[in-house]
Amino acid sequence: RGEIVLLVQGAPKSEAASLDTESTRIMALLAAELPPKKASALAEEITGVKKKALYQWYVEQK
Repeated sequence: RGEIVLLVQGAPKSEAASLDTESTRIMALLAAELPPKKASALAEEITGVKKKALYQWYVEQK
């Protein structure tokens, strides 16, 4: 009897696309007063969204 192996890969994660409006609003407000690195770290504590995703969103908005 033969065997078959099937590998399936899911779609790549897009963290920036998964940000909600509240997270982006908080990040924008904090980035207006703080350096982006500090703003994304603080926004992560407030929203629970990863700071890398928040920072990436901010860079894409500039």
